[in-house]
Amino acid sequence: MSTRRVVYISTIAALYFVFTVAIAPISYGPIQFRVSEALKVLVLFNPVYALGIGLGTFFANMISPFVGPWELIWMPFTDMAGGLLAWLIYRALGRRWPVVPMVLYAVTTGAAVGLMLSMLGSGGYWVVTLPVAGSELIILIAGVPVIFGIQRLLHSRGIEL
Repeated sequence: MSTRRVVYISTIAALYFVFTVAIAPISYGPIQFRVSEALKVLVLFNPVYALGIGLGTFFANMISPFVGPWELIWMPFTDMAGGLLAWLIYRALGRRWPVVPMVLYAVTTGAAVGLMLSMLGSGGYWVVTLPVAGSELIILIAGVPVIFGIQRLLHSRGIEL
């Protein structure tokens, strides 16, 4: 892996951590809203960025009120797996319709958080899954034009993601 990729992955992980912790009261729990989730759109450009999302999730979850194996193993794993799945779907769609893989990513994240929190006794599965998947959907769909706009700006300056 190139030094550039390692720097990109590290930057994504650091940004994810900072954006999550900055709004910590609403970043954790049965009803959560993580602005950092918009960074998940980056996996459409390169699947290795899912590693940055997973690492960012790991470090951000270290301060979660639910910290433990679910937060430190399950959630980073599901974020990386969801990212790879989103990237595969985006490629299968001929790199068109980026919202479609982001909808799937939102559903997988909502389901994973719902499973985790219901297992930890924070509510019934659907009671927890639906609000998390809904907030995820809003953030990821809103993140598509933002991240694609940033990508175009970087590309115009000779920087490739």
